[in-house]
Amino acid sequence: MLDSHPNLVRVAAQSANWSQSEAFQKTETILQAHQDIRGILSGNDTMALGALAAVKSAGRSGIVISGFDGSPDAIAAIHAGELRATALQPAVVISRLAVEEANEFLRTGSTHKPEQQIIPCDLVTRKNADDFRDFEKVR
Repeated sequence: MLDSHPNLVRVAAQSANWSQSEAFQKTETILQAHQDIRGILSGNDTMALGALAAVKSAGRSGIVISGFDGSPDAIAAIHAGELRATALQPAVVISRLAVEEANEFLRTGSTHKPEQQIIPCDLVTRKNADDFRDFEKVR
């Protein structure tokens, strides 16, 4: 989907293995190689917070950073104006569905659902961050 936006150019792609310290280190290197970077999209909030720390450490500003998970730490950073957004991966909803489907499978031998299911995620920004807490939409 991001590929459909011609003004977005990927300058680097690195895995930080879901580690905040590894994201910090890799972001430092990327920032040194790409002085004009304007945005960082991380595969989870832990790595987004590592990238944020690297941007701050480098004394850089104006770089849009977003994560994925909807973690309390990321939402706090959104409130503070440090992260632009996160996508809430609704862990509470996913957990409920897993228990319900496991129960259905144990009772009937089938979940009666496809193996792959789409779980909608919510975009969390400064405008709606108060609506989310502990990996769940509360309002």
